[in-house]
Amino acid sequence: MPEGGLLPTLRLRLLVLGALSLVLVLLLAAAGGYLQARTALYEVQAHNLETLATRLAADVDDRVRTRQVLLEQGAANLQLAPQQFERQGSALITRLRYLKGMFNSVLLYDLRGNVIADYPALPGRLGLNVAGQDYFRTTRDSLRPQVSEPVRLRGGLNRTVIVFTAPVFSTEGQLAGVLGASLELYSPEFFGELKNIAIGQGGFLTVHAMRSRLTILHADAGAIMQVAATSDPLLQRALAGRSGYAAVGDSRGVPVLQVYRRLRNVPWLLGVVLPLHEVTQPASLLGRQHLLLVLSALLLLLPLLWWGVRRLLRPLGRLQNQLTVLRRDPHVEVAPLGCRELQRIGHDVAAAFRGRADCEQQLAAREALFSSLGEVSPMGVLVVDAQARLQYLNPAGMRIIGLPAVQAGDRLGRHWLDDIHPDSLPQVAGQWQQLLANGRGFELLCRLRHSDGCLVMAELHFSELAGSGGERRFLGLLSDVSAREEARGKLRAEHERTQLVLGTIGDAVVLANRVDEVEYVNPPALALFGVPASDMLGRLLGVFMNLVSPETGLAVPLRDIERNAAGKPLALDLLSRDMRVQPVLLTLSVMHGHGPLQGCKVVVLRPDGARLHREQPRREASYDVLTGLRNRRGFLTALGEVLDDNRVHYQPHVLAIIDLDYFKAVNDSAGHQGGDLLLQDVARIMQRQVRSGDIIARLGGDEFAILLCHCEQEVAERMLHELLQLIDAHVVYLGERTFRISASIGVTMIQLQDERAQPVLSRADDSCHQAKQRGRNCLVLHAGAL
Repeated sequence: MPEGGLLPTLRLRLLVLGALSLVLVLLLAAAGGYLQARTALYEVQAHNLETLATRLAADVDDRVRTRQVLLEQGAANLQLAPQQFERQGSALITRLRYLKGMFNSVLLYDLRGNVIADYPALPGRLGLNVAGQDYFRTTRDSLRPQVSEPVRLRGGLNRTVIVFTAPVFSTEGQLAGVLGASLELYSPEFFGELKNIAIGQGGFLTVHAMRSRLTILHADAGAIMQVAATSDPLLQRALAGRSGYAAVGDSRGVPVLQVYRRLRNVPWLLGVVLPLHEVTQPASLLGRQHLLLVLSALLLLLPLLWWGVRRLLRPLGRLQNQLTVLRRDPHVEVAPLGCRELQRIGHDVAAAFRGRADCEQQLAAREALFSSLGEVSPMGVLVVDAQARLQYLNPAGMRIIGLPAVQAGDRLGRHWLDDIHPDSLPQVAGQWQQLLANGRGFELLCRLRHSDGCLVMAELHFSELAGSGGERRFLGLLSDVSAREEARGKLRAEHERTQLVLGTIGDAVVLANRVDEVEYVNPPALALFGVPASDMLGRLLGVFMNLVSPETGLAVPLRDIERNAAGKPLALDLLSRDMRVQPVLLTLSVMHGHGPLQGCKVVVLRPDGARLHREQPRREASYDVLTGLRNRRGFLTALGEVLDDNRVHYQPHVLAIIDLDYFKAVNDSAGHQGGDLLLQDVARIMQRQVRSGDIIARLGGDEFAILLCHCEQEVAERMLHELLQLIDAHVVYLGERTFRISASIGVTMIQLQDERAQPVLSRADDSCHQAKQRGRNCLVLHAGAL
């Protein structure tokens, strides 16, 4: 086979390359047009579907609200005492017949949940008791109108209905009974009209109950009254309160475009579903047209490409002859080649030959300049090769290592690391090996061998010389910094003496620079804030200094204290990371004058024992005396506030119950004093592990609780698993004995329907018992293990 294989000539290679490039460009253009059209169609259809879903959701909301208002007005017009309401049920129902136009049935319930009248009358419905149904019980307890989840009627009434209820009051405001009205899922009065709405050719509407997650309306009759599919991620996000659209597969595996909207007046979720092939059908037609256009253009352009390649390569023969002439005489003028690009190549080759001689002259001049600069430089300059042999050393470098200039020639060729003091040699040698390996320069402080035996502290900079040809060379710079380092040592010693003095002061002292970054904290301050020094140094003072006015309960910024009360003692409350309130006397001073300390702040904190003694009874009502955490009462108050806010603005929250394993063995062996120390250690571990906005409490004995506010389940899982590991690794030393414990954790997510604290605590407590049964030292989420 000739040289070059299947494509021996440049002409054939250019032809094949051009043809492939042409095909690729045309295909990319067609594919880009198709994808752009498909994307545009998808976005337009998604926007239209979202607009339609919003309008339909508003329409369904209006229908629901109209029925609610009619039912409430009917209940308000009755106004009878409970005894009269039960006796006159049949007569009252006739006054409510006008509601039949909006509902399938109208019913009256007494206070015990018995149906005392209905219209139209159905056999078996009178006397039916619904006291166990959520819609009746919630209406009776809350005295508010309700819309139920889908309910399958009992007895001989095999129907599935949505029940609207409203309380009926006497003239004195006493609850007399409940007025109810039902809509059947399969009746045309409400859901039948929604089911008949046409969306494209194969689209349809769906309605889901958000609390029970049951399907109320669906094109597939078998899906009605079934729990919403967990395989639909968009539906699961919508049920959790988040909106949007996405292309997913439906229950039959057909790709569809879905949009969900939440109703305002009833906890339902309305969905609009459109088959995806209807969305992208115009783009598919356009794609086939683009493909035909590409094939036609390719057949027309191939002959033109062949002619162009032949004409393009004609000047290459003349270029070959011109290069032969340039090899003999680089100063000859380049003859015209018929192509400006090839003409430029000829000029560049000739310039390269002429530049070679010029470069040799310039290199010699630069070597002379480098030698001259090295001779007069106040810094030591050395050049070494890749074998660490010294090739150049200037007079300043000779002075730094204590050798006369006449011995410079004797040093050349020797290993440059021979001048490094043994104490610094391992570090410098390691940096030198890294420089050889990756080419990145380094700088460090090191000690040098001096001819008179004195200690020389030098600053060494090393980097690789660029453009040194095939041989690698490295440039080093030496500076004698012995005087500077001596001054730094004295300054460091003075700083250590200052810190020693501050450490002996009993009050908490915090030093911050002019931008409020913490530079020093003494041990009493660390104990007061309850955090290690590594968590405070370098961070803003305001992160830890959360100050509150004891009179108003409002936050007091440090800027206000600096502006209005600098140097004056103030009685404030310090809010720590575990939400404990500590009465303190605070004095903030600002350094004036000139120099680096100008604008720095000194904060002195002293625990206000007198005020703490006065407020102790109030604090003991909500805080645990042993650990400083909230007690059960304080925790239930905080949990109730979260649940109240959650009903208005739902956010993910996580409640964890922590029960210590084998704690009784520690109490029995080491006594209550040892057990108390262990409980305090566990409380500190929890405070370090959780975030500043989370709430920790000791519920009693060895049982703790943590409320992780605004926290997703994945984040809570990671934090609580780390807490398990920290508790399991903690060792308690009591005298000559050591004790280790672990913990069992039960976790529950706070749901949208949670209204009272006790059911949430019960779920978490049940999960904690399951963790105990599974062998302890584990974590269990309610209704399943993490």
